[in-house]
Amino acid sequence: MRFKAPKRKHEIKEDKFITAAFVISEFFKNHWKKLLAVLAGILVVIIIVLSISTHQKSVKKQVLRQFDVAMSYYSNNDFEQAEKEFNTLIENYSSIKEHKLAYLYLAKICLEKDSVNYTQAKKYFEKAAYKIKNDILRQAAMIGIAKCYLGQNNEEKYCSYLEKAAKEFPHSFQTPQLLFEIAEYYFEKNNMESAKGFYNQIVEKYETSSVFNKAKRRLDEI
Repeated sequence: MRFKAPKRKHEIKEDKFITAAFVISEFFKNHWKKLLAVLAGILVVIIIVLSISTHQKSVKKQVLRQFDVAMSYYSNNDFEQAEKEFNTLIENYSSIKEHKLAYLYLAKICLEKDSVNYTQAKKYFEKAAYKIKNDILRQAAMIGIAKCYLGQNNEEKYCSYLEKAAKEFPHSFQTPQLLFEIAEYYFEKNNMESAKGFYNQIVEKYETSSVFNKAKRRLDEI
């Protein structure tokens, strides 16, 4: 009885390779239509993603041009034209962040025109405070709302919004100044208890601020 010599390692590898190649060949033969469909689907997805990306870049450029045009009019105090351009930005590009900034400038225009419109400015500031995610700009919008209430002689709401803007953004560089403004308001109204509370906040929490020494002097006066 003759025995076969055991296969060498390279022969075993060749057998496995041949077997794998055969299996893959059979798989492609039996499923080539499905594979082509999958590849076609992947290709379509890639094309769609590239198209969206290209479109977004194009829209972004248009928005920036529109914003530059509006800012140019605003810088030259042509508020009527600036207002039109900012409104066009809001109407046509609501998905781009620059349209949110437009609300801040529309509010500023309402306050800088010859005929000041506090009611409309407040509406724009409110939209900006709601839509904008940047903390500094949101705080600026809230301060704008407070100033509008002051312009309408609603001093209670004015202080309320300044307090809200300070409380919501305690780490903002504007907050110590806001607290000092509130404290000064109460100081002038001879409401020393309330004024003292806000001066103390500055002294306790904002030692490096520009109003720290002013707040300390006021506390010595009280």
